[in-house]
Amino acid sequence: MTHKEQDYIWEALDYFNTSDTETSLSQEVENMERERITTALEMHEGNRSHAASALGIGRTLLIHKIKKYDLG
Repeated sequence: MTHKEQDYIWEALDYFNTSDTETSLSQEVENMERERITTALEMHEGNRSHAASALGIGRTLLIHKIKKYDLG
């Protein structure tokens, strides 16, 4: 894990710690997953194969999650 990725995780965790409403663990995971996918797609200019590789998941799973979170 790179230093940039570690910083991102800490920032995401801080976001959840400052929330005024109680969020379920599954919702927190979905929020973080949505953000990571969006960031990866932006970094790779929409190239799903490269974004999936950067995330450590398969392209098919990435496409499924893009549809799940309505990111595409």
